[in-house]
Amino acid sequence: MLQKLKSLFSKEESKNLLQFVYLSLIINLLIEILNRSSLLGALKHVVTSPFVFLYNTLIVLLTFSIAFLVNRRLFVTSIVSVIWIAFAITNAVLLSYRVTPFTAVDLSLLDEAIPMIHVYLTNWQIVLLIVGAIVVITGIVLLFIFAPKYKQKVARIRNAVCIALLFGSILLLTSLGVSTKSLAKNFGNIADAYKDYGFVYCFTNSLVNTGIDKPKNYSEQKMEELAEGSLATTSEIEEDKKKTPNIIMIQLESLYDVTLMKDYTYSEDPLPNYHALQEKFSHGFLTVPSVGAGTANTEFEILTGMNLDFFGPGEYPYKTILKQKTSESIAYNLKELNYSTHAIHNNDGTFYGRNQVFSNLGFDTFTSLEYMHNVELNPMGWAKDNVLVEEIVKSLKSTKEQDFVYTISVQGHGKYPGSEDDFSVTDSETLSSSSATKERRQYTLAEGYTPSEDAITVDGIAEDERCAFEYYVNQIHEMDAMLGTLINELEKLDEDVVLVFYGDHLPSLGIEPSDLENDNIYQTSYVIWDNMDLPKIDMDMEAYQLSASILKRLNIDNGYITKLHQNESNADDYLNELKLLQYDMLYGDQAIFNGVSPYITTDIQMGVDKIKVTGTQHSTDVIYIKGENFTQYSKVFVNDTELETTYVDDKTLSIATSELNSGDEIKVGQKGDDKTVLSYTAPYIYQ
Repeated sequence: MLQKLKSLFSKEESKNLLQFVYLSLIINLLIEILNRSSLLGALKHVVTSPFVFLYNTLIVLLTFSIAFLVNRRLFVTSIVSVIWIAFAITNAVLLSYRVTPFTAVDLSLLDEAIPMIHVYLTNWQIVLLIVGAIVVITGIVLLFIFAPKYKQKVARIRNAVCIALLFGSILLLTSLGVSTKSLAKNFGNIADAYKDYGFVYCFTNSLVNTGIDKPKNYSEQKMEELAEGSLATTSEIEEDKKKTPNIIMIQLESLYDVTLMKDYTYSEDPLPNYHALQEKFSHGFLTVPSVGAGTANTEFEILTGMNLDFFGPGEYPYKTILKQKTSESIAYNLKELNYSTHAIHNNDGTFYGRNQVFSNLGFDTFTSLEYMHNVELNPMGWAKDNVLVEEIVKSLKSTKEQDFVYTISVQGHGKYPGSEDDFSVTDSETLSSSSATKERRQYTLAEGYTPSEDAITVDGIAEDERCAFEYYVNQIHEMDAMLGTLINELEKLDEDVVLVFYGDHLPSLGIEPSDLENDNIYQTSYVIWDNMDLPKIDMDMEAYQLSASILKRLNIDNGYITKLHQNESNADDYLNELKLLQYDMLYGDQAIFNGVSPYITTDIQMGVDKIKVTGTQHSTDVIYIKGENFTQYSKVFVNDTELETTYVDDKTLSIATSELNSGDEIKVGQKGDDKTVLSYTAPYIYQ
């Protein structure tokens, strides 16, 4: 048999095949060294999990095998090697800033990551990265030109059959690995999965395993049973018993209770408002789906009530299914009760595709950084959260009916400055007319972050961790002050209000479970403030249960997912029914809605205050565009051509031209740092 197999390949081909096997082993070992940041850790993985290591090696070999279909084998092999090594390096870099490893979904976030590269890399690191890329590209071009070609005739049909057999073998081994629990299809903890099952398998899984698998018991009849049974509207909640206050939710970037850190003491309470409110109002731990990153996924669970565990590993529904489909959400559910719905975020409007996704989640308006005034920047260039107070109150006052205001903060965002090679900015800056976000985040390399004289200090911490952690503590202290200011403003309103705030995930500061009193890096916490004397009910919950829990306190049960969380959370079939609902609404036949979703994409308005052009004024070599609600991101377009624009104030922009012709169409667009124009004003015709 072996002789027959040998007769299929020439000596040179057999030699090539052996070389490819060795190369696959070496590449996979290098990947695991970078995945674990340890040679010994990688070797231990090889010894303790030989099946997993060899299985991952076969996947690498499969990618190399396409070289057997072409004459330029060395060139193709080099390309594949560069891709795997680049992925491994990217994973290692990301793991130095966050807990979540590199997944295929991260590739879809490149357009959003590039504008923030100066936050995470110093100038010399960026230069080194560019030089390295140039060297690699040059090497690939030279290889294409000068690398020797395979001189014998390529037996493409035979080789394709062998590749197909290798692919089939990998599928069989996958099934064997999953059945013996050597591998897993879905990951409860993606960070642990990358260590247990190998980078190559986990990354490949994140590439092909997206969406929600069809549940085995999914059928139209099953969904009808749910709709008419446990998810039917109960007579207990009558319309006149529903309380409909203004509801505000604030997702606080990277905020958690730092007083839970073991052995750390602080020169003063970093979160005085937060702790005072815990004493008087409902609160508890909130289990979130990520650590150090993944804001949009916590946001997704909060807004939709859906469990992210049912999706593919590392998936961001904002970047996949929600770009094309609507979903049940707390915003849609409250719109049934005549609420106006608003989203607010003091960062770029296109980040995570929110400018598109929020239309599919039921929001009427979305106010992003590009529509805000009086924005202060923290030392790392992120907008401070104090600007959110004005925007929240403005949203509440923009309508006569009740409002749902969902707010995402950004001040606590990483990267956090280290003691040796980061940024030194003591005073906050203000976003001015001449500073675009990309520019304002390019700080000069200095001796490290310099705190102000009245900054909170931390004792009990290692010196090499002090700079980053103390910076973070002082940022969340300011975020806590914002909450106090906001509550003071809300108390002035003659309206019922419920305010819910929570952290989206722990910061990327290398915190381990053993560092925390609660021993869980996936737990942040929430507090529910109100001016309605709601009963104090303290309880821990999952992020996807929070919205339903709030609505239950108000006797609101609109939405099938809301009903499930409120009525069935202790039932044995609870999670299975939740998966059925999620699959049916997003990927199935929408049988729960009799085949037609009731959720219609909203015609979202960017910014609560409409931007208008009302006229022009002429001066020497300059024309002033007059209007309302301009910001530093406002750009003038004449006949759809952008002109160089200077922001003067919220009623005035200037363009460096002395000529406009009668009939010219003038518009103002809000242009983000990624060059996307989020909205235009109605055209103004120049006369």
